[in-house]
Amino acid sequence: MTEPANSEYNGFTLVELLVVIVVISILAALLLPVVGRAKEQARSVSCKNHLHQIGLAMQMYVADHNIYPSGMGGGGPPFKTWPDQLAPYNPINWTNLAWHCPTYLAEGGMVRWQPPPANGGEFKVSSSYAYNGHGMWGYEFHGSNGFAKEPWLGLGDLKRTVHENRIVAPSEMYAVGDTRPVQYASDPGLYGMIEMKPWQIFPSVLRAVDNEAKPPHSQAYNLLFADGHVSPVKRKDYLYPPRTAQFWNRDHEPHPERWSPTNEWVIQN
Repeated sequence: MTEPANSEYNGFTLVELLVVIVVISILAALLLPVVGRAKEQARSVSCKNHLHQIGLAMQMYVADHNIYPSGMGGGGPPFKTWPDQLAPYNPINWTNLAWHCPTYLAEGGMVRWQPPPANGGEFKVSSSYAYNGHGMWGYEFHGSNGFAKEPWLGLGDLKRTVHENRIVAPSEMYAVGDTRPVQYASDPGLYGMIEMKPWQIFPSVLRAVDNEAKPPHSQAYNLLFADGHVSPVKRKDYLYPPRTAQFWNRDHEPHPERWSPTNEWVIQN
């Protein structure tokens, strides 16, 4: 039996194999960013759904109590955060990972709740969502002590509560949003502030943060507004007072007299 005349061409040559590898590498390089963007888009959609559920819980809370929850304290004891106060209206407790932004979790965000001891003392709290308890407010310093410049115009902090009819523009007021997570030099992981901060996480005289994480959703934060709708807001707008200060305050006014000095601004222009 004789072999086929073209038997020597049954396999790939080295050059052909190299060409195939190069083509596959190029296709992979083109597809990986697309896959990454699709994955991030899916995470953002999931995050928006979480915020929508939080918004429904908040609307039910306000309907029952005619006030917004306080940021921290909850009229305790027991000491309750704003998510604790919404827990009866939300099927998922906030310490459950399913309650949190998937991007925050994927990037090493910590979920932590260590209530203060009964006789007072330190507590630890870390969440992927933050509450607009203060509004647009800044510090005045006397020595090493910092004090709020004016009474807060947010939705309520500590045991302070705000009546629903005090919100002038619910469709434009920030209520809850993606936290601005930070990393401490002495502690691994990212820790999310449970209340929204318009300035540097800590003023320079109290600087304790090693690094702040980038915005979780393509340079934007997902935000729940007081009327219940959810929308992303770019970091350059969200943290720049001349553009968005009024959206932090319940009277829908920017109140520049409350702002921190410009050297404490996260965004400068």
